[in-house]
Formats: sequence, C-alpha cells, structure tokens
Amino acid sequence: MSGWAHDLVRRLCDRVDEAEAAAGERFPLYRHDGRWKTSARGSWTGGFWAGLLTLRSLVTGTGDVAAVRDRLDVWADADTVLRGMVFWYGSGAERLGTIAARPSTALVADRLARCYDRELGAVPWGTALAPDGPPVRADGAAGLVPLLNAHGHHAVARCHQQAHLALDPDWPRGKAWLQLTHPRPAWTVSTQDSSAVAIAAVALLKAGWREEGERLLRTLPDGAEYDGLTGLQVVWGDFFTFLGAALLTGLVPPDAW
Repeated sequence: MSGWAHDLVRRLCDRVDEAEAAAGERFPLYRHDGRWKTSARGSWTGGFWAGLLTLRSLVTGTGDVAAVRDRLDVWADADTVLRGMVFWYGSGAERLGTIAARPSTALVADRLARCYDRELGAVPWGTALAPDGPPVRADGAAGLVPLLNAHGHHAVARCHQQAHLALDPDWPRGKAWLQLTHPRPAWTVSTQDSSAVAIAAVALLKAGWREEGERLLRTLPDGAEYDGLTGLQVVWGDFFTFLGAALLTGLVPPDAW
C-alpha cells in the first residue's frame, strides 16, 4: 500500500478537527467560503458526523464520540426512512466496540421494520424530511438495509432493497446510493458531484473490488464536494472519503459500515 491513503487519513483527521472546533455542540453540515454551516439536530447527515468522529478516534484516540452518538436519539421517532441512514452510519462505534451499544439503535431498527408497507414492498419515505415526492427514492435504502439486517429483520431488508433496485435514478448520487446496497464492479458515471464518487468508491471497496474502488478514491485527494461547482464541502462527502481510505489502510473492516 502506497502512503497516499495514509496521508489522506491524516488530512481528513485535520479536517474533522476543524469542523469540530466550528460546530461545538452542533452538527456540521457543509463548509463554504471557509465557514461551516451547522445544525442543532443534524438533519439526515448527523450519522455521518458521528461516523467521522469515530474514524478519527481510531486514528488519534481523541474526541467524545458517545456524546454525539447519543444526540442522534432525537431522530428515533421521526417519520422518515432516513432514520436508517442516521442510525447505521451513526452507530459504527458501537459495532467497532469503541463505545457501548445503545438500545436506541436496535429500537430504531425495530420501529422501521414495523413501518414496512406490504403493498409498497418497502418502508415508505415518510413525512419528516422532504415529504413531497414518491414514497420510494434512490437514497432510501442506504443505511436502512444494513441496519435492518444487523438487527434480524432480514425479510424486510430484502424486500426494501428489491423495491429500490427497480429504480433508475438520473442523478449521480442516487446511482451511488444504490451501489451501497447492490454494488456493481464498475462506476462509469460522469459527474461533478465528487461526493457521489466517494460513495461509489466505498461501495466497490466493501464488495471486494479493491482496484476499482482505489481508482475512484484517488480522484479525491482533497476530499469530496457537493457538486464541484458551488465549492460546498459536505459532511457525507468527507465521511465516505475517510471511510474509503480507512478501508484501504485496514483501519476498519469492510463490515463496520
């Protein structure tokens, strides 16, 4: 392994330090013109911030991951399928054993399984976030499928995944989200959304396509942006870039997230 992935890990640790200093007790959402936009509740991206803190703690041993993870519990009863994303990516420290398991992680998985709509063949999108639109959307399976499987809801997870694989999103990040639950050994999507590239890289690495995943990750030496146009540095882009580098360096196993 060349040193570039280790260097990327170190740079991303510095970026997490910077975001943490700016966010304080809040959640960082995105950085623009040198300033971080933050949120009290974290919106749908709060789990990625907990994940970033977890990855940094594995490298440096610093940071209070548990406190941030526990603040995610404000979303436990929210009517949104994106609870799967919040609590799967936010609970990595529990699976890695660096903090104790939180009862709310299993509780959210159970509640989401009970939301399964047999007629729809999926857990519906919900009303808490972006309520207008179809009940099954391309970003509705990432996080939820592995969370359900991790807590024994295999039949619901399988049906939910199949409902999403029937989609054909025309936006690159939608295609990338679907890669996480059904990876394919090639990513040929041309996009200025480098956060989509980071997501796809992780999907390939987790599936064992190391060469393909590394190729994508090497295009992100400075992390990922929202669209390559606005200059927005988004928290999920940083998370998936960091996770990809962590997978390549052996910092975390493929099944941690």
